[in-house]
Amino acid sequence: MTLPFLTSHTSSGLLYVALRAAYLTTYQELRDEFESDRLPGSSSGFMAQAPIAAGCAPQVQLDVLFRTWQRIQADREELTLLERCVCFYALGELARLGKADDRQTIERAVNGPKVLECNSITWLASTSRTMQITWEFPVEAAHLQRDVSDFMDDSERSVGVTASRPLTDELLALLGQWTVSTQILENAIGLLTPRESRRLGEFFSEHPRLMNL
Repeated sequence: MTLPFLTSHTSSGLLYVALRAAYLTTYQELRDEFESDRLPGSSSGFMAQAPIAAGCAPQVQLDVLFRTWQRIQADREELTLLERCVCFYALGELARLGKADDRQTIERAVNGPKVLECNSITWLASTSRTMQITWEFPVEAAHLQRDVSDFMDDSERSVGVTASRPLTDELLALLGQWTVSTQILENAIGLLTPRESRRLGEFFSEHPRLMNL
C-alpha cells in the first residue's frame, strides 16, 4: 500500500535531523542492552512511541529506519504506510529531545554527513510537532500512540482506528523479528557519518547473531 508523500517534504532538513535523532537514541538503547545488565528485550527505541511497537527490538527499528532513509533518497516511489510512520515517529523523537533540552544529542543529530544549522533548539519540539500535524502523515500514526488494547477488539474500534489494521499488522510482524538485513550499513549511507557507520559495523561484528547471514 502506498500513499502520497511530497518529495519536497522528504528532502526537508528537519526530517533529516529527525531520522538521525531516531538513530542516535535507538542505537544507544541497543548498546546499553548488550553492554550492560539489562534484560534482553528491555530496550525501547524511537518506535516505542506506539505501544504496539514497544517490544520491537532496537536493531530491527534501525533496520527499518535505514530502509526508509534509502527509499527517501531514491525518490522514485511513494513511501509506504509503514515508512511514513517511521518518519512520523522520528519527528516525535526529535520533538522529545527538544522538549528535554538534550542539546548534546541534538547537536550530534545536526552534525551528520549533511551539516545543517539548528539555530533555535528552544523551538525544536514545537516545530517537529507542527510538521507531524501539517504533513500528510496517515491518521494511523497518531492512533497507534494510543493504548494497544484499542486495536485488539474489533467490536470496539471506531471508524478511524479500523483503518489502522494494515499498519498494526506490519508492526506486529516486526515484533517477531530479531535479525537485521546484511544491507543495513549500506542503507545507512548518507544518514550516518563514516565514524558512526564504522562503530555500527563493529557492533554487529561483535554480535553476529543479530545479522541475517
